[in-house]
Amino acid sequence: MSVVKTYVLNSIMDADAPVFQTTPDGQRSQVKKIPFHRPTLRQEFTDENGVARVIRYKSSSKYIDQDLQIEKEKVDANAPFTTTERRDCEFRHGVLTTNKVRAQEYLEAHPEFEGFKGYCESVRQPRYRLLDEAADTKLQNAEIRKRVRAASKVLDTDLDGLQELIIRLNGSFVSTPNSKEECENMLMAFIDDTNEAGLDAILKEEKDVTVDDKTSVLIGKLLNKKLLEFDVTKGVINKIGKDGQWLEIRKMSAEYPLEEWLRLFSDFLNTEDGKALKQDLEKDLKESKKAEK
Repeated sequence: MSVVKTYVLNSIMDADAPVFQTTPDGQRSQVKKIPFHRPTLRQEFTDENGVARVIRYKSSSKYIDQDLQIEKEKVDANAPFTTTERRDCEFRHGVLTTNKVRAQEYLEAHPEFEGFKGYCESVRQPRYRLLDEAADTKLQNAEIRKRVRAASKVLDTDLDGLQELIIRLNGSFVSTPNSKEECENMLMAFIDDTNEAGLDAILKEEKDVTVDDKTSVLIGKLLNKKLLEFDVTKGVINKIGKDGQWLEIRKMSAEYPLEEWLRLFSDFLNTEDGKALKQDLEKDLKESKKAEK
């Protein structure tokens, strides 16, 4: 399993201008760290032995040395950087958390890294460091600590748990990726852009997840696996029957928008009258997972 590492910007990267954000309780607080920073994805420098080097971040490569990428893998010197490669090395709100080995290797070889040994004309002071949260007394910003915990939780969660988290954050109609990496990327982007309330939603413990949340996740997973449909037949919610055909399970007013169907159907499943149907749907989902293994 890949090791999760977190990097944080040093104090020289604090925002010079007074930048403020509104907290969930309506208060305005000053943002200490610049909201965005990315080290150069191609960098020239002289190492501690006086040797000139050029490193480049290519996520598909086994190497960070550009010469080795060109010589051994035939990666063109002018190959453009992908959106994913750019995101892999982005600091958002002063933090970058990643489990990608090549990204970690690149970040720790870059002249901006605290611990870099060598000389680089364009980088005179280290701009970021590896976070040791247990020992790092320099990190005072509570929101940064919360972002670190949220990112670590995402990277330590299995595919099924990531899909549940995506649905809980975005609602039952969201389409969840089928690979762990795509789910991680989706949630890391959410962490980058969300406020403190969004971070709290990610960090919510299982014991604090409500029945409504769990029902929303159940419906979302069934929709993603095509075991449940809201729009096959007008005014009807269907599930897949044993014969593979759609089976009517609930009539709804065709005048309602889908979001209202979702709310009313979820409320029904949480009643005593809907208990048996909810158990059937949970069984359908469990059997589908078994069939996939």
